[in-house]
Amino acid sequence: MLGDGTADTVWLRLHQLAAAEVDYRIRQILPEYWEASTPCAEWDIYEVVAHCVVENLRAPLILQGASFEEVMSIDKEVVVEDPEMAWEVSWRNAVTAFSEADLEATVTLGQQVLPTIEFLQIRTCDLVIHAWDLAAGLGIDERLDEEVVAAALVWCQGRRKQMAQMPELFDPPIASTLDADPQTRLLEIFGREL
Repeated sequence: MLGDGTADTVWLRLHQLAAAEVDYRIRQILPEYWEASTPCAEWDIYEVVAHCVVENLRAPLILQGASFEEVMSIDKEVVVEDPEMAWEVSWRNAVTAFSEADLEATVTLGQQVLPTIEFLQIRTCDLVIHAWDLAAGLGIDERLDEEVVAAALVWCQGRRKQMAQMPELFDPPIASTLDADPQTRLLEIFGREL
């Protein structure tokens, strides 16, 4: 099973797979579904897609060491005109930026300095969870890539306490049953009710 010892190049691939999971769901959004509710409290399908796009667009800036103000200047207005095209451009840019980044360096996120590899892991987890949010909101296939789920689960299990201390970013975790499958356990860490 993959954990924090997973090679950096494997996490680059996992990030691409997580983006592909979101992409697969976005390509199934019919015009009437943009306002459908999702498991993300107060976010409809459009808001989840907008969040993913914005965070993808911010990633290259963060990796380049841009100022906090410049990073935060990107908001969901970039999605309004054509959400699908905004997604397409954003995820390709994010994947390229990570592939060109020094994963042994650090990045600054607000007041925090993190290893670049951890930023990549955060983005991977965020994408895979929101892929499920989109699937649940659209009523389509909710199964996620097993390799991404396994790696994200191991990574998140070691950070449960940290996540619990950031309620503005993470919903409270849900207690899992012992026989829950890896995807269920991952989703429950992020407070998703199945």
